[in-house]
Amino acid sequence: MDAGFQDLLERFTALGGTAENVCQRVGEYGRGIFPIDSSRRTKIMTPKNLLVNASNLCLDGKKVVIEDEKSYTAEELAFLEMYWNEYSWGNFGNKDSASFLKFIVSLEEPIKKQLLSCGFIDAALLSYPEDNDCLLKRFVNERVVNFENQSVLAPVWEFVNHSSFAAPLRITPYGVETPPIEPGSKEILFKYSGKNSPMSMWKKYGFACDCIVVYSIPFNLDIKSEALAIRCAGQLGLDPEEKTSFSIDGKILSIKSLPVGCLSISLPKENFKSILSSVGMTEETANRLFPEIREANLKVRRDLIDCFQEPGFGAQAQLYKALKCEIELIEKSLSV
Repeated sequence: MDAGFQDLLERFTALGGTAENVCQRVGEYGRGIFPIDSSRRTKIMTPKNLLVNASNLCLDGKKVVIEDEKSYTAEELAFLEMYWNEYSWGNFGNKDSASFLKFIVSLEEPIKKQLLSCGFIDAALLSYPEDNDCLLKRFVNERVVNFENQSVLAPVWEFVNHSSFAAPLRITPYGVETPPIEPGSKEILFKYSGKNSPMSMWKKYGFACDCIVVYSIPFNLDIKSEALAIRCAGQLGLDPEEKTSFSIDGKILSIKSLPVGCLSISLPKENFKSILSSVGMTEETANRLFPEIREANLKVRRDLIDCFQEPGFGAQAQLYKALKCEIELIEKSLSV
């Protein structure tokens, strides 16, 4: 095991953290966490006393510091600032965040507008100034988790990479921890967010990956025969506190988030049928409308890919991959 990483873990556990049977290596997803002994279970738990509110991390020059020090002991404060300056932000941990933001700014205006209209980027990113404060904000937003209704950063635990097919992270009264997994030699992974799609992962984290579902872009449909308007907001999944994906107000059916592709190939169409049936619309209407919605979603993604012509490198390659993953998932559902 790397001596520096071992020292980090010893300081981490001395302050209440848990780092059982883990080491750091480079694998399929880049730098990640692996078991030392494949016959034993692994676990990382960042305790409550080492969680840092997202707004409490700031820059003093190029150095990351904790702005409000009152909540931490001198030992905790020294560890946290050492961690971000030597192992995270200060160890090229901001490189991918910087690459993502510079890529967005460098895009031609028609591509920016298309990404914005599809909900694939936020308007604030389009005028990103190249300074470290804005870079830190992006860096933090890529790493926050919700703990006791606060957005927090969890040192050491954040070293674990994402897989859409792994178990989700665990939030306990004691802190943030990796999910229980059976002993083995493979890299330790967990799911960063619940209902993620390739484009939502790219938007939030700056990387592309295989996912289970794809969500529709925003659209408006006026169905004159039914005297009904369908308005899709194009959210890339629902927020955890949202209990339903749609609502009806008079003659307007508002859909927050609509799956248009999925590994379960029948799910998107059946979900759309269920939404329409709840407002009295027939299965025939759903069967007629849904292929049009999927084709519109395919077209916008294909058009974006055509703008780049080739995968490219870095942030462009990640966007290209995310779009290709979404097209494949939508196409798999077309035969249903």
